[in-house]
Amino acid sequence: MKKILMLAAVCLMLSCSCQEKTESRPPTGGSRYTASVIKCLSGSDTVGVVLNVSRVIDGDTFEGRLDNGGNPGVNPWAIELTRIVIRINGIDAPERGQFYGDVATLHLHWLISGKAVGLKLKQRDSYGRWIATAYLDGADIAEELLQQGLAWHYKEYDSNPRYAQLEAEAKQDGRGLWCDDRAVPPWEWRGMSKYERDAYR
Repeated sequence: MKKILMLAAVCLMLSCSCQEKTESRPPTGGSRYTASVIKCLSGSDTVGVVLNVSRVIDGDTFEGRLDNGGNPGVNPWAIELTRIVIRINGIDAPERGQFYGDVATLHLHWLISGKAVGLKLKQRDSYGRWIATAYLDGADIAEELLQQGLAWHYKEYDSNPRYAQLEAEAKQDGRGLWCDDRAVPPWEWRGMSKYERDAYR
């Protein structure tokens, strides 16, 4: 296995024209060549790549392997070794154990599991996940989740007016998690104690 990884690394260096240094901390779940591959695919802060989804972690996070999508200059063998975790940009879905958390997770699984998803990578968070706007057949996945009432617009980190509008419409119609007027945003839920959370179950 080590020989295969080393061969992939050599092929990547030979086939990729990117001269920037590899980031010191690769994304969680990825190989140590992940950051180098991504930089070579991009050349900018916003990276367009395709991910073959292998696992949905929760309502706004999933994992998969990069697809070179026909990009010249990138070794497809190296791409096959590149697994990354994606956190959907601009939204925050209910946590597991939170009201509608399982529903949001199952919906995202139904929507993208085993499929090719387009990504605009932005940056990595403190957990090593890539923050990205995700698309399925050209449609914004975050918009779908907001429209169904399965996520909050994460306004602290995003100012997309379309996301704000979709959240407001879902809330007004009582869709998804908005059927409960006690719905707690996940960023507040994460800071609660077990006893405080029990009051909302």
